[in-house]
Amino acid sequence: MKKFKFTIDGASYSVNVKSVEGNQAEIEVNGKSYAVGLEKEVNTLKTPILVRNDAQSKPSESKATAASPAGSKPAKAGSKAVKAPLPGSIISVAVKVGDTVAKGDLLLVMESMKMENNILSEKEGVVKTIDVTAAQSVMQDDVLLTLE
Repeated sequence: MKKFKFTIDGASYSVNVKSVEGNQAEIEVNGKSYAVGLEKEVNTLKTPILVRNDAQSKPSESKATAASPAGSKPAKAGSKAVKAPLPGSIISVAVKVGDTVAKGDLLLVMESMKMENNILSEKEGVVKTIDVTAAQSVMQDDVLLTLE
């Protein structure tokens, strides 16, 4: 049983809710019992619904005219720059300049958001340049290494 005190137009009321079943409530106001019908309030959704369009792939940029992020070198024609997917720090570099790598080979390990992330090769090639060292901090889209 819940007890409430109401003041309406200066008059004080002591209300005891004895029971509620479905849409019927039994209450006592200042010692007098009443059976009360309840109306259910329809709550409107206050949180907006996010509607997203399908992601569309970007047309490949011309490597000669592509803008480079600050601190990174532009990739030359025929080469593939491997970029940092997230900001973080390099834990280890698994390849050396001149190494031949296959698609899916481990290139380096970086830590981002307290998780280790293996950076794998997306294509076959030869490691042309390594632009980072272990313990170096990198920002998203910084060039880590270049495959030819």
